[in-house]
Amino acid sequence: MTPQQVTFLQRLVADRPEYRARGTTADVMHAQEGLGRVQGSRIYYLEADFESARHKLISRGFDVARPQGTYTRGEAPKGRSEKSGAQKVTHGLVAISTLNMPDLRAPARGFLAIPWANALVIPYQVLLLVENLEALQRIGEFGWLEDYVKGRPVVALYRGAPGWFRTDSAATLIASDTRPVLAFFDFDPAGLAMAVSVPRREALCLPPWELLRTSLQEQQRRNLYAQSYDESRAQLDAITDPQIALAWKRMQQLTLGLDQEHFPLTGTT
Repeated sequence: MTPQQVTFLQRLVADRPEYRARGTTADVMHAQEGLGRVQGSRIYYLEADFESARHKLISRGFDVARPQGTYTRGEAPKGRSEKSGAQKVTHGLVAISTLNMPDLRAPARGFLAIPWANALVIPYQVLLLVENLEALQRIGEFGWLEDYVKGRPVVALYRGAPGWFRTDSAATLIASDTRPVLAFFDFDPAGLAMAVSVPRREALCLPPWELLRTSLQEQQRRNLYAQSYDESRAQLDAITDPQIALAWKRMQQLTLGLDQEHFPLTGTT
């Protein structure tokens, strides 16, 4: 989701309005997320819509409430604790790693933390959006990713989590960029739903199916499939993108999910 869409959901949860005027964001969230009912020039909401908006924020790693801090610790007013009311230290920072960029490389199993605007000036050709921080730290170990990377310089970007390396910082970076994005998420309904909304998505990055199916059957993560199925089903059923539609079909057939940390490390597509 874009920063504007996240803010729209947060305000929907906080304000609980009877309706919103028809407009770009309200229309998009109605069409893509099924929020509200259109009546003339307005979109009307019920309690179920507010609860759905809250679940969408939580399941995709965003804070339900908008951040309140407006200054850094170093900018705290005189006489006030630097810890009270200030932005978190990681505010505005993103966690990244790189591939095929020998002059800018994180330590083994490490990552770099920089302001999101600084990441934009790195001369990468494609952005790799990664759902989990451990997967970002191990990004060079997933050999099959090269079939999607194709030798290009890559910045791998952690999508963030509530409270630190915030999701809105990563989302703002993506929205401010023009380069293609590779989506690397958990193989579960929530992961596929997040991949759907990735701007300029070039590909959904999954291991070769035979290897992924073996890992799915070994791990038997039915809970990972079930816990986001109801929330994501309507959106995924409507998807026509062939790559995501195929992944969704296969996931439904097995009724299994798999976290990135248990993806196979080798293989070619």
